[in-house]
Amino acid sequence: SQQVQEAFELVLELTKKVVLEGFRNASKAVDTKRTHFDVVTEYDRQVEQLLIGGLLGRYPDHRILAEESSTEAAAKEPLDGRPTWIIDPIDGTLNFVRGIPFVAISVALVVDGELTIGIVSNPCMDEMYTAIRGQGAFLNGVPIRTKGIQDLKSAMVHMGIGRKSLAHGANFVRECSGLRTFGSAALTLAYIAAGRVDLYCVEWLKPWDIAAGALLVREAGGVVRGFGGGAYDIMKPDIVAASSAELAERALEVMGESDSSQK
Repeated sequence: SQQVQEAFELVLELTKKVVLEGFRNASKAVDTKRTHFDVVTEYDRQVEQLLIGGLLGRYPDHRILAEESSTEAAAKEPLDGRPTWIIDPIDGTLNFVRGIPFVAISVALVVDGELTIGIVSNPCMDEMYTAIRGQGAFLNGVPIRTKGIQDLKSAMVHMGIGRKSLAHGANFVRECSGLRTFGSAALTLAYIAAGRVDLYCVEWLKPWDIAAGALLVREAGGVVRGFGGGAYDIMKPDIVAASSAELAERALEVMGESDSSQK
């Protein structure tokens, strides 16, 4: 639709220049938030304000849920009936600070509780992943699909940093073809959609880390499940994302989180 195309263009237009400028600035100021590894830069705030201003300028009745301007409580509240934009201005800020190009701008639109639009843009690599519910996933306009891998021994696995995922890291190492961590949840999910990664297990994140990427995975033929094997909840993003339902189930078994492993 025209609205969707406008949203894609808006994200790219508003943010690409700022992110690239910040990425190249070796002396950017860095602040610490809740923990020593949770950091923010002036560029995070600038990108977020550009996105909020641009989106509300076009869609004034919509709600915004964004990393740098939303409270901890807001990140846990159920979504109301309004269309809601979920924004992470720079996902992978520590990578961004250190000059590692695994960073992403993540923007999702939720309508009636359903993910409708997902945008994950990495200006450093000139890659823009987009998805529209029911219409597939794309990388720079070209359709993408997961690899559909079903067995763990053939899977490229990405692990997040969390109690459950790290506790079972050794089990995954023994069984999978490779284990990686990129430091950007949104980009990792986009990589599953593009067939670069096959499995991602992560916890302790927020809605803005996962929402856009989750739609990309689904629209590219993959699955996103909650820990315990239940449905993915946008506001409770402890997830297993995989290139196939079979691979997701195997990962949950390894972590002791599947229905069968708990019987």
